[in-house]
Amino acid sequence: MKRPVAISDSASFYVSAERIFDPTLKNVPVIVLSNNDGCAVARSDEAKALGIRMGEPLHLIRGKVEAHGVRVFSSKYTLYGDISRRVVEVYEDFTPNVEIYSIDECFLDFGGFADPEGHARDLRTAVLRRIGVPVRVGIAPTKTLAKCANEIAKKNPIFAGVLDMMDDALAHWLLPKVLVGDIWGIGKRTEAKLAELSICSAADLRAMPIRQARAVGTVVLERIVLELQGEPCLAFEDAEPQRKGMAVTRSAGTPMADFDTLFQALTAHATRAAEKLRRHGLVAGSLTVFFHTNRHRKDRPQYVG
Repeated sequence: MKRPVAISDSASFYVSAERIFDPTLKNVPVIVLSNNDGCAVARSDEAKALGIRMGEPLHLIRGKVEAHGVRVFSSKYTLYGDISRRVVEVYEDFTPNVEIYSIDECFLDFGGFADPEGHARDLRTAVLRRIGVPVRVGIAPTKTLAKCANEIAKKNPIFAGVLDMMDDALAHWLLPKVLVGDIWGIGKRTEAKLAELSICSAADLRAMPIRQARAVGTVVLERIVLELQGEPCLAFEDAEPQRKGMAVTRSAGTPMADFDTLFQALTAHATRAAEKLRRHGLVAGSLTVFFHTNRHRKDRPQYVG
């Protein structure tokens, strides 16, 4: 028997977090901005429908924001991290093994449950009721297939947020609908190489000979092909791997034109980095400081250091 692996991700997580505290935001276009309100890093479905792209600078979309009444929020990463932690606590009530993949995505071990799809729907209901965040769940025998199932569940409302793709016949029918560029682990360069071979969908990639996959994309692509074929190659990690590095970055709200202001900013960043190190029980072997000037200002010379 193949062991089911699920992945659950939060819908437009930062936007969903803002909607918890302001119900009037439901069904209206909402975006959340990056540090110091630079670019859109989260968009509601309504904002996406207006053509607002991920990472688009705010000053380039002010016309859309004003014309369509888009609600704009500054990011609150401490708050989002706390909400993410609470969502994980709900997951832990539904499975003994949770692998945190990102702030809004977790792999869940669904082995041993008689009805994985029903279990996922109960989980989805519990997260929405207890936290207020909508999630989508993809279930499959491998992590890569689970990510594909999750991607399909996001885009097709007929699945009502949950897609169980443990049945290979169902996978055979649905994988042609997943573009190669949307497959977990496929980057732009690999996507271009595969396009030259007329491999455009997950179904095409699944049928790729293993030896050819290794030649095109090394062992990484070989593992993706095997995972698409239902053979698990990526281990389930129920303990978070030890970090090898971390960064504390933030754009300045106003230009820093003197040494004292720059020194204060560096001190604040170093203090925050030390807090993160202590929280994870780590020590730093080296510290790197970097900066760059505002690349959107064309009237000034640009510097990077």
